[in-house]
Amino acid sequence: MEIKEIKALQILNANSNFTVEVVLKTDKGVFRGSSPKGESNSRYEVSQFKKGVEEEINGFNVYLKKLIGRRINDLNGIFTVEKEIPQEFIGGPSLSLSYALIYGLSTEMGVEPYELFGKKNRVIPVCKMIGGGMHASGLGMDIQEILVTTIAENNYDSIKTTLKVYQKVKELLENKTDSFLGGVDPEGGFISGLDNYESIKLVREAVESVISETSMDIRLGLDFAASTFYKDGKYRYKRPIYGKKELDRGEQIDLTKKLAEEFDIFFVEDPVDETLAEDYGEILKSLSNSLVVGDDLTATTPERLEKVHQNINATLIKPNQVALMYKVKEYSDLADKFKIDKVVSHRSEETTIPIISDIATGMSAKYLKVGINRGERIEKINRLIELN
Repeated sequence: MEIKEIKALQILNANSNFTVEVVLKTDKGVFRGSSPKGESNSRYEVSQFKKGVEEEINGFNVYLKKLIGRRINDLNGIFTVEKEIPQEFIGGPSLSLSYALIYGLSTEMGVEPYELFGKKNRVIPVCKMIGGGMHASGLGMDIQEILVTTIAENNYDSIKTTLKVYQKVKELLENKTDSFLGGVDPEGGFISGLDNYESIKLVREAVESVISETSMDIRLGLDFAASTFYKDGKYRYKRPIYGKKELDRGEQIDLTKKLAEEFDIFFVEDPVDETLAEDYGEILKSLSNSLVVGDDLTATTPERLEKVHQNINATLIKPNQVALMYKVKEYSDLADKFKIDKVVSHRSEETTIPIISDIATGMSAKYLKVGINRGERIEKINRLIELN
């Protein structure tokens, strides 16, 4: 593949904020890559647009001119380009460039994008039902997400059944609370207005209803994003949960265990603050049948996973957290080495390209975490159905 033309420009993401898109032209066509952004961010991930979107894009376009005429023959060629990108552009610009190059190279080689990373692998969707915390502007839950995954023979049946749960959640919210107005958060989860316990209980009720109807294997998950409400050594809830609004470290660990046991929680993400790796480990010891998932803890950063891997049994992969695909590949390989389940994930401020579905498929991730509402999420879901 020879780069004939290449430029960066501003586009809107799903939250109507500007991000960067890289437009690549080769003999085979025009290819686009764009980078998402998160609302709830780990202290360990790279900063996006440190100088502002417009200024960074202007500088990046000067750099991109140096790539015109460059030939890239394989994935390692993309990784070589990434390693040459100036540090000031590591973030939205670098990842957008990588994505455009992946689409261009896969077309040049006559393969699907996932095939650049590996063979086709079945990936199970993990879908958001109710949103809280920073995703819901502080309305309702402090816990950031209630999630559902359906284990089926194929992803069409999985999504079809998960949609039944989503629709049942909406029905229960409409019937059980006057505060629900039908709104969704940036990732398509309903904003319930209910507190943490009531919201989890309602989704569990929806799950049980659909299980009785379909006999499918449906599992419940929580993303606490606990760092967002951990202040001065205390987890501070807006409304009481099991009678308490302020919990110390030990009480938060106990709360996580209690919720997991009461509601049969399968997927527990960031239940404690991102700096407290040993607290993740305490939860892992007790929840042997659950996934204890690091996201803010690990931030798709190989050095972090090396340091804390013994405290988790699953990890999120968010490519924009490191913004370089060779680092994502290194992280994925490291997770395999440590026998840690991989969950490729969307971000709050997504763009419409479905590339994370290909990344999950080619890198042998077990799960893809994604919304089941809003067009930019549906693009990922539809691609996953197509691939699996």
